[in-house]
Amino acid sequence: MNGFTVAGKVHLPGVTVPRSHTVSVVIPAHNAEETLSRALDSVFAQTLQPFETVVVDDGSRDSTRRIAESYDNVRVLSQPVCEGASGARNRGIQAARGDLIAFLDADDEWLPDKLKLQIPLFADGIEFISCGALLIDTNGINRGSVYTDRRPVSGENAWRTLLAYNYIATPSVVARRSSLLAVGGFDPALPFGEDQDMWIKLSMRGRLGYVDQPLVLVHMSPNSLSCAEIKKQLLVTLPMILRHVEARHTELTPAEVRAIIGERLTRLGRTALGRGPYHEGAGLLLRAIRLPYRPLSNSLLLLRAAPPTRWLKNRLRMLLARTP
Repeated sequence: MNGFTVAGKVHLPGVTVPRSHTVSVVIPAHNAEETLSRALDSVFAQTLQPFETVVVDDGSRDSTRRIAESYDNVRVLSQPVCEGASGARNRGIQAARGDLIAFLDADDEWLPDKLKLQIPLFADGIEFISCGALLIDTNGINRGSVYTDRRPVSGENAWRTLLAYNYIATPSVVARRSSLLAVGGFDPALPFGEDQDMWIKLSMRGRLGYVDQPLVLVHMSPNSLSCAEIKKQLLVTLPMILRHVEARHTELTPAEVRAIIGERLTRLGRTALGRGPYHEGAGLLLRAIRLPYRPLSNSLLLLRAAPPTRWLKNRLRMLLARTP
C-alpha cells in the first residue's frame, strides 16, 4: 500500500480526499422481526448520519416490513419471493441514491462512530473500507474479534491475502456504489461465500482501506457453528477461490498458489476437527500437507486431535482426578 493504516486513520501520501459523500445503508432482511429494530437503531445512533437507509424485505412472512416502515428516513423495498442475501443486496445497491454503500445485516449492529471514522477516509483509489468486528454469541456474550487469528491487510495487494483467508465482516464494509455495479454486484449463483467473492473482486480493482478498531457487533447464529457450514465452505467457497486464483495465475507464483490453497484447507481442517468427525478434518489437513503446506504443524495437529490421543488424554485426566 502506498501509505499505511493505524487505529482509525489511513495515511495516503499524494491523494486527495473528497470533501463529502452521500451514504446509503443497505440492509437485506428476511423474517428479521426479532433483530431488525436493533440494527436500525444502531444506524440512527450514528454520530455521522447516512443520507438514507434502504431495507430490502426479502420475502418475509413476519412483521419485518411493518417494523422497517415504522422508522423515518427508511425506504422499504419488498421482494415477494426470498432471493437470498445476494439478490437482496443487489436490489438495494441498484435503488440506492448515495455514492457510497454501507452494508448492514438485519441481525447485526454498528457502534456509534463507525461511519464517522470510515467515511472521511475515502480517497482516490480506495474502493472500499472495512474495520474490526466483535463476535457476540447466542447468549449475548462478547467473544472478542470475529477474526482473532487473521491479520488484516490493507492497500492495493489486499486481494492476495483475501484469497488465503477472509478478515472482512459484511457489516464492516463501506464501498463505492459505482465499483459494486462495475463488478456486477454480488453473485446470486453463490449460495454461500458471496461476500468473500465481492471483497476479492473489489480489492482487485484498487485499494482496501481499514480502520483498525472494532466498530461492528456481529451476532452469532446457531447455524454458524454447524458442520453443514463447513461443508458449504468446502463445496462452494473453495471452488470460488480457485476460480479467482486461476484468473490471476499470471500474477501469482506457484509458491503463492500453494500458500493460498494450503491456508484455506488448513483453516477448514482445523475447524472441522473441532466440530465434526475426525476423518473430515483430517482429510483436509492431509490435503494441505501434500501440497506441501505447513507439513510439520499440520501433522502435529493431526496427532493431537487423533482419537487415540484424545482417549489417552481423557484417561490421564481421570487418573489425575482420582489421585489424592
